[in-house]
Amino acid sequence: MNQETIYLTKEGYELMQQELEKVEKTLYEEIPEKLKTSKLNGGDLRENKEYMYLQSQQEYYEREVRRLQSILEVAEVLPDEAISKDVIGIGSNFLLQDLTLKESGTFTLVSPAEVDLETGKISVASPVGRLLLGKREGDQVKAEFSWGSSRFRVIAINK
Repeated sequence: MNQETIYLTKEGYELMQQELEKVEKTLYEEIPEKLKTSKLNGGDLRENKEYMYLQSQQEYYEREVRRLQSILEVAEVLPDEAISKDVIGIGSNFLLQDLTLKESGTFTLVSPAEVDLETGKISVASPVGRLLLGKREGDQVKAEFSWGSSRFRVIAINK
């Protein structure tokens, strides 16, 4: 299978590697031990709810390991010198003002694999992310949402 390269920030790549290690530890060490204990204490496995729950958890962690591995296999870490301080691109950190709400915040444009809205990491594939790609300080964009529209201005771009 020929997969497309996924560009990650250095921080995003390291966090994803740490997450993979944590998930693998859970899948290969913790769950088997819990399954073993549950099997010994539970009697008939078809009626052992804890055992069935642990099996579903095991399936979840197997999928998560595959997902993380597939991302890391095709990931390319963006070198710091590739992140522009003049134009917004993947890895750019910028101050954005919502002209409609009169609020501002600091955001980082990242690949869809790195999105974390709680820390201000927005996807280059999101409606606002696509609009901001290639913009400079002082540029304005108008984003259409299901609930209406908002206008944004790029206040500053940091590396």
